[in-house]
Amino acid sequence: MRLVFEHALDVALGDCEHAEAVAELTALARRDRSAIEAARVRAMGLVMTRPNDDTGRCALSLLDEVLRRGDERHRWHSQRCFDPWDVVANTRSA
Repeated sequence: MRLVFEHALDVALGDCEHAEAVAELTALARRDRSAIEAARVRAMGLVMTRPNDDTGRCALSLLDEVLRRGDERHRWHSQRCFDPWDVVANTRSA
């Protein structure tokens, strides 16, 4: 999850192709939707604390795109759903 979030930030800071970044993030998550969801929660926290931060907003937008494309193309393995409030379970999967 941390690697997915950090890569989304790196892409937001750099000049990477958007479509290429979506594929990379899907691969980094190992087709686990919950890893993207967890990274998205972190990006949302960044945007909430720094609303004018273009990098955070770009990373959030990119993660939203990954989720949308993964859902449309049925890219996700069936695994547990991510619950941002289940701290114990999320600690085990991080």
